[in-house]
Amino acid sequence: MADKDYSQLSTLGSSNDSDLIAVYPSGGPLKKLAWSTFVDRVATAIAGTYLTVANNLSDLASASAARSNLGLGSAAQLASSALFQVANNLSEVANAATARANLGAAASASPSFTGGVTQSGSTKQSVQAVSGTDFDLSLQDFFTKSISGNTTFTFSNATGAVAQGFAVRLTISSGAVDTWPASVKWAGGTKSTLGNGSHVLGFLTFDGGTTWIGMLGAKAYA
Repeated sequence: MADKDYSQLSTLGSSNDSDLIAVYPSGGPLKKLAWSTFVDRVATAIAGTYLTVANNLSDLASASAARSNLGLGSAAQLASSALFQVANNLSEVANAATARANLGAAASASPSFTGGVTQSGSTKQSVQAVSGTDFDLSLQDFFTKSISGNTTFTFSNATGAVAQGFAVRLTISSGAVDTWPASVKWAGGTKSTLGNGSHVLGFLTFDGGTTWIGMLGAKAYA
């Protein structure tokens, strides 16, 4: 076949490893080189400059510098056991009470709801026996207390800016006198004198604990 110049050559759509390409070494003469050899030489020559797919980023010069350039923090190096897994539904939390406190969530015994709540079935409410003189509303809504000497009570941890109520079973002996916070306004205008026996009192607030409405539910019941 007669020699052809560059403009007379037809275009090749693809190459095979056995195809030959022309190479003119420095000083000549013109030689031929297999395409597969040419590709291998090029790959070797650029290996230190470009990443190779098969190496899965192991050819990075500095993994720490790469993480920094990508904006990845120390979490990128944590083991999977140090992270929450979706399927575990937060069961990895070491201390649920501490987690709720960090999130600003109410304790499980006194949840706060926004919007409507629908309850189905029956729910039994536990009762908190009070050892001191303070009714801590973050603990419970139903309390029991026994006194044999004059006692002044206090309320704490009412939920701000919402309506709330609680009930107390107060057992009095030895003629003890019960005194309640000044914020309690009694139904009928006057607190009943209770005397010895077991009594049930209820307290309601509509302003987060600024003012309480006190009610006598049962007096000296048998």
